[in-house]
Amino acid sequence: MVIRYGTSGNPPNFYKSEFRKDIMNAPEWINSIGLNAYERLMTYGARMKEEKAVELGKKANMLDVQLTIHAPYYIVLTSEKERVIINSIRECLKTTKLASLMGAKKIVLHPGFGNNLEKFVKNIRLVEKNLEKKVTICPETMGKISQLGSVEEIVSICEQTECEPCIDFGHVHAKEQGSLKDEKRYREILELIEKRLGKKSLNNLHCHFYPVEFTEKGEKVHRAVTEKKFFPKFKQLAPLIKEFNMKPTLISESKDSQDIGALEMQRIMKN
Repeated sequence: MVIRYGTSGNPPNFYKSEFRKDIMNAPEWINSIGLNAYERLMTYGARMKEEKAVELGKKANMLDVQLTIHAPYYIVLTSEKERVIINSIRECLKTTKLASLMGAKKIVLHPGFGNNLEKFVKNIRLVEKNLEKKVTICPETMGKISQLGSVEEIVSICEQTECEPCIDFGHVHAKEQGSLKDEKRYREILELIEKRLGKKSLNNLHCHFYPVEFTEKGEKVHRAVTEKKFFPKFKQLAPLIKEFNMKPTLISESKDSQDIGALEMQRIMKN
């Protein structure tokens, strides 16, 4: 098992490359720049022909590029509206089918809003009863104060379901109003996951990483790794990944520079 480094979607440098004519070329581009993971964004809908999903999976498998999917934003399993819940469950299952076709093992999902953890757990269990085999839902830590998705809430969801966590460190930093400025909070998060979910969950942790700007309401906007005044900084997490002997998937969401962020994480880990 190896550490996976990759991009969330296709950054500007993809469209400047020889592969720019077709986003189906993403695995080739990822491989060409020395990365080995790619998060396919379906944030505005699971709209992909099944044959295209199979094709993307074959390309990625041939090049040893690990695929994951980010599920649509409009999936809201905490809604008060029954119709929204029904549509969200259907869209979740549609996303898991596409994931299975392309060989993606994990789907990142925003948990929703408010203090509706019990409702999310109830509805994600309905999804899990019918989802494609070998596909795992990964509820993501969220960045706004009003959103469901603190570290504690995500761990609690995973304890009650078959889910695995997606720790978005930018979101954690924003929601906790600047908590990730030294090693201490990183260590607390990793120890919590290991204690409550086990070593396997920690070893295979799915992560998003990038600097973030925030307000008293939480996340405002992603920033680029080249903007040195913003946190979090990966150099503070890297030693703990080595100490805990983790083999995570590290997806960069650095603003308009996801590839630069992923390559920076790779460089830091190799030092």
